[in-house]
Amino acid sequence: MSNPHQLAVLLYGGGGHGAVVEAAILQGEDYYVAGIFDDDKAALGRRVVHGVVQGGREAMAPFFKEGILRVHVGIGDNATRRRVSEELLGMGCELVTVVHKGGWVEPGAEVGAGSFIAVRGVVGARAQLGRGVIVNTGATVDHDCVVGEYVHVAPGAHLAGGVRVGAEALIGMGALVLPGVNIGRGAVVGAGAVVLRNVGDGAVVAGNPARVIREGSGGEVDRN
Repeated sequence: MSNPHQLAVLLYGGGGHGAVVEAAILQGEDYYVAGIFDDDKAALGRRVVHGVVQGGREAMAPFFKEGILRVHVGIGDNATRRRVSEELLGMGCELVTVVHKGGWVEPGAEVGAGSFIAVRGVVGARAQLGRGVIVNTGATVDHDCVVGEYVHVAPGAHLAGGVRVGAEALIGMGALVLPGVNIGRGAVVGAGAVVLRNVGDGAVVAGNPARVIREGSGGEVDRN
């Protein structure tokens, strides 16, 4: 007998990014949202797009008993998305990847569990995305890029071919990263930046060309 809940997914996150994810699921045919949850008590009863926040993690228990264990964590902040995802994995949940019907993942690309590809988001050939990556509206991860876990490529940002991005880095809105550049773990690339050289772990860069705003914990950075 087939699982009656095989298309059901639980959405954790009742904020702005959660709304983007719910809208993407509503546009597609891969899943339906069985429930929306957020541990922020102020979010209880909040309408996201179609559904409302039903409670925190304790409210997920009845769904787990019914065998609904697929979850997408719709949180834009990288560190929080990682923490919540790992906690839910520890509870026996399965992280689900959501690709908007207007997004595109090229054949040969690999996309980690729990990732989100928004409308007009593109993942190029042979690109590799880790767990929980966000490729937001109109963003590009081009061929042969390697993107670590829980990275956020913000709306309109573009990674050219062969870029490597460390875990939990943020590539800001409209930023451009040139071919073959390495972005360190936890680094932040400011909105509209044009990155010509490697960025170290934890560094913050901004501008055109991108320059260091705050030093990180290691790796090569552009100091010019």
